Amino acid sequence: MGSVTTLTDQVREIWEEVLGISPIDDNDDIFDLGGHSLTITQIIARMRKRLDIEVSLDDFFDNPTIAGIVESLGDD
Repeated sequence: MGSVTTLTDQVREIWEEVLGISPIDDNDDIFDLGGHSLTITQIIARMRKRLDIEVSLDDFFDNPTIAGIVESLGDD
């Protein structure tokens, strides 16, 4: 019933809210989209609150895309 929402979709929704950009592709670089440490901190906080997932700032520097972050979690 309804469509299945993947972790990637949930992460994308948070990025789109925080960055105010839509749509964001799985391979768009957060820094190219205007993201910086403050926006990343907001994304991290929302992922923790909504998805109960812990991501560090370093994870974003190593994997600055939605696909990279989801892959770093080893999930989807």
